[in-house]
Amino acid sequence: MADPTFDPILEVRRPRAVRLFAPITPPRRGTALVLEPREGEPVVVDADGRVPDAWLGNYLRSWVVDLADHELGFTEPLPAEDPDLLFDAEVRCTCRVDSPGQVVRRRVRDAAATVRPALAAFLRRISAGYDISDYADAEADLNAQLEFFTADPALHIGPCVVRLRVDPAVRGRAGHPRGRLRMGQMHRGALGRLVTSGDPALAARLLAGVDVEHERIPTISHPPKHRAEPAVEPAGAALRERLIAHLRQNNQHH
Repeated sequence: MADPTFDPILEVRRPRAVRLFAPITPPRRGTALVLEPREGEPVVVDADGRVPDAWLGNYLRSWVVDLADHELGFTEPLPAEDPDLLFDAEVRCTCRVDSPGQVVRRRVRDAAATVRPALAAFLRRISAGYDISDYADAEADLNAQLEFFTADPALHIGPCVVRLRVDPAVRGRAGHPRGRLRMGQMHRGALGRLVTSGDPALAARLLAGVDVEHERIPTISHPPKHRAEPAVEPAGAALRERLIAHLRQNNQHH
C-alpha cells in the first residue's frame, strides 16, 4: 500500500480572453482560486472573495487549489548514535495548503514529496543523538520536537506522529544489560582489528583499561589530532576472557 499523500491542485483551466457570458466565479468553500496573469504575481481568490476582471481579465490559467486537511505519511531510515545502525521510522501527519499562490508558482503536485526532505532531515538530527537501545526515548523526543518543526512555506504540517521500529534481534542485543556493545563496532573498531589481525599489542592496550569490577572495556578508534580519553563501551565477561586467552596464546608462541 502506497504512503498517503495528496495533490493540492484540483483543476487547471485556460480561461478565454473575453468571458461576457461566462465570467470567472469565486471557488467553492474549502478551495482557493489562483489566477495566473501574463505578468506579475498570481492572484488568489478565496470562497468569499471577488474575482478581479472576471469578464475581461487576460489570464493564462486558472487553478483550483485544495485547502482541506489531508493525511501524509512516509517511512524513513533514521540514524542512531552509531551510524551503522538505523531506526525504521514511520511518520504520519496532517497537512494543508498554507499558500495557494506558492503551490501554483512552484507547481506542487505531491505534498508528501515536497515536505519529506526537510522533515526527514529534522528527524535525523534528533535520532542521531540516541543509542539504538534507547529507541523509546528517541521516539518520545522526536514526537516532542515535532511541535517546533516548520514544514514548507507553501504547506502547513498539523499533528504529527513518529513511530520507531527496531529489529528485535538488534534491540535485544543492544539492550542486554551485559552486552551493550554497539553493533558495527566489531568490524570497524579495535575489537574487530584484534580478531582479524591477532595483534597482541592491541589486545594489551585494551586489557590495560579493563574495569574488572564493572566489566567495561575501552573502545580505541582512529585517534584525532588532539588525543582524547578513549570512550568506554560496556562489554561482558566472556569478551574479556576471550581477550585474555588471546594474549596467553600469543605469549606461548614467543
